[in-house]
Amino acid sequence: MDFTWFGFERHHVVIGRAMQWLWRSHETYRGTHAGDVGTIALGRRALAFSYFGGRRPGLYVASYDGAEHAVARGEWPVAFIDGKLVTQTERGAVVVRGLHGSRLGVLARHASDVQVDRQSRIVLFRAKGGLFTYDGHRVRHLARLRNLGLTGKFLTIEPLGRVVSLHDQRRLVVIDHDGRVVASTPLPRRAKRADGVSSAVVANEDATAVAFTATSGNTAYGSRGRETVYVLRLGKRRALPMLSERLVFKVCERMADLAWHGRNLLYSNTELRAAVLDVSGRRAPIELHRLIARLPGLRRDGRFDVAWA
Repeated sequence: MDFTWFGFERHHVVIGRAMQWLWRSHETYRGTHAGDVGTIALGRRALAFSYFGGRRPGLYVASYDGAEHAVARGEWPVAFIDGKLVTQTERGAVVVRGLHGSRLGVLARHASDVQVDRQSRIVLFRAKGGLFTYDGHRVRHLARLRNLGLTGKFLTIEPLGRVVSLHDQRRLVVIDHDGRVVASTPLPRRAKRADGVSSAVVANEDATAVAFTATSGNTAYGSRGRETVYVLRLGKRRALPMLSERLVFKVCERMADLAWHGRNLLYSNTELRAAVLDVSGRRAPIELHRLIARLPGLRRDGRFDVAWA
């Protein structure tokens, strides 16, 4: 998890990570709204950020002990990869720059779904019907979406360290960094228009299994239905259901979360349901919703946090 943050101090931009203050801008900036600073990328020796001083974002680069300088307009940082800065332009191009912002080349002229795998230190992006990665040295073509049985419509790409998960509304595929399919599964048929994968896809520590949730009966208007937790093991071609909960789906901002801890999986959702699942099947799920309902100070909107200690 990335704990990068920013703030303003007398119109100076301040950037840090977790509890550490890292940098304060030399220049002052007129707008101090939270939306004025766009994305931030932190490298070992430099940082980059975008600032919306007008209709187009400006890209700025600075060393941690130096002043910032403007590099480009209509561009924002993605990540520092092996001493190089990867950015994206408002026209969709993925650009690679030097440590201080000098333009070195273009990785793709029209790309989408640009993401960073912070564990593997690579950038992933979709272009020309395929999935590509960049490791700071070269661009590699991993796979064509068509060959994976996926369409570009409603596609979700999630880097998971050793593997990458991709899914549309019909199929979920897990590939390794050589583009090999290591697991796949058809997704449950959508009963209602808002049905589908309802959580992030999460991998266990050694990337031998991934988990996700999917809903059935969610109209997005407060309907009744089910949410099911699935586990897909590497080498398999069908995900197995681990738990299915009857729910009255929330209308706004509904979601589900999953977190691995060894062979156990922690499931929670915005409808005040939570459970601990032993994915080996040796123990029955431990339901936590009755305990949660008795907690003092439970917020009226029903929001709560549950996590492994």
